[in-house]
Amino acid sequence: MWSRLSVIRQRWRDPESGLREIIELFVFSRLALVMVGWVALGRIPWGYYSPTYNLSRKPWLVMWLRWDALWYIRIARFGYFQPKTLAFFPTYPLLIRGMHMATRLPFDVSAIVVANLMTLGFLIVFRALLAEYFPAAVRSRALWAALAFPTAFFLSAAYTEASFLFLSVTVFWLARRRHFWWGGAVAVFAVLTRNEGVFTVIPLLWQYYEAYGWRWRWNLLSVLLIPAAMLAFMGFQWQHFGNPLAFISAQSAWGRHISLPWVGPWLALHRIWFGNSLQASTVLSMIDLSFGLASAALWMYSRRRLPVDWMIYWAVLLLIDFSAPSPYGRSPLLSMSRLVVIVFPMFAALGILTENSTWHKMTNWLFPMLQAVFFTIFATWHWIA
Repeated sequence: MWSRLSVIRQRWRDPESGLREIIELFVFSRLALVMVGWVALGRIPWGYYSPTYNLSRKPWLVMWLRWDALWYIRIARFGYFQPKTLAFFPTYPLLIRGMHMATRLPFDVSAIVVANLMTLGFLIVFRALLAEYFPAAVRSRALWAALAFPTAFFLSAAYTEASFLFLSVTVFWLARRRHFWWGGAVAVFAVLTRNEGVFTVIPLLWQYYEAYGWRWRWNLLSVLLIPAAMLAFMGFQWQHFGNPLAFISAQSAWGRHISLPWVGPWLALHRIWFGNSLQASTVLSMIDLSFGLASAALWMYSRRRLPVDWMIYWAVLLLIDFSAPSPYGRSPLLSMSRLVVIVFPMFAALGILTENSTWHKMTNWLFPMLQAVFFTIFATWHWIA
C-alpha cells in the first residue's frame, strides 16, 4: 500500500505525467461551474419545473439533472420500459446502475459520479494520446480547451458525452499502440453508448493499415466486434419490442430526419435571416449553426496538422450531425452545440490554433464566459443543447 502511495506521489510531482495538471484543471473548472449554477438557481426564474429534480435542498445536484438526464436515470432504474427510451443507448444507464449497486448511492447521485469519473478518465487518456503526437504546450492547451469549451459542462452533467469521449479516445489510444483486440473490446461499449460509436472502426482500420498494409492478420477480425455490438442491441430490441430498428424510430420522435448535409445549415440560415433577432428559435439556430460552422472551419484549418484517422473520424461525425436536422424543431441543427463536444480532435486543433497569442487570449476569455452563460440557462431549464 505504501509503495502505491509513493508511486502516486511521484506521478503527482512529475510534470510529464500530467496528473497534477489534469486534477487541478478538473477541480477548478467544476468548482467554478457549481458556483455559477448555484447563483443561477437562486436568482433566475426557472423555465420548467420537474416534479422530481427541483429540490432546493440539493442545488449542487439538480443543476446537472436536466432534460435527457432524466431519461438516463429512469432507464437505469427501470430498464427500457417503453420503445421511446431506446433512443438512449444502454452503456451509461448500466454504469449508473452499477455505481448504485456498488456504493448504494441514489441513482441521481450515481449518474453524476459516473459522468465525472468518465471525464477524469477521458482527460488522462486524451493526454496520453496527445503525447504520441504533440509537445507538452499543445497538450496543455488541448486539455484546457476540452474543459473550457462553451458546452463542456455536459461532461459533468448526467449525459453520455463524458462516457463516449472516454471510450472513443481509449479506442484511438489502443489502436495507436497496436492493441487491436483491446481496442475492439472498448469500441463495443462506445457503440452501446452512442450510435456514433460505430465510427471507432476508423482508427482500428487505419492503424492496422499503418502496421500491416494490405497483409492479412488475425488482428483485423477485431473490427467485427463493432457491428456485433450493434447487432446485439438490435437483437434485444427485436426480442422485447418486435422491431430491430426501434431505436431509429425512437430517435425520430425527437423530430430528426435524415437529409442531405446542407439542408440543416440552410434551414438554420433561413430561420436566422427571417426570424426575430430575439426570438428563441432564432437565437438557438444562431448558436447551433455557429458551432457547426466553427467546427467545420477548424477541420479545414487542421487538415494537415492532425493524424489522418483523426481527421476522417472528425469529418464523418460532423457530416452525420449536419445530415440529421430537426426541420420543425426550435433549431434545425438541434443540439449541434452539444454534439460537437464528442469530437475530441477538435480540442487538439484548438490546442494548435492557440499557439497564436491572439487566439489564445480570445479563447481564454470567450470560452469560460460562454460556458457560464450556457450553463446558467441550462441549469434553469431555459435551454436544451
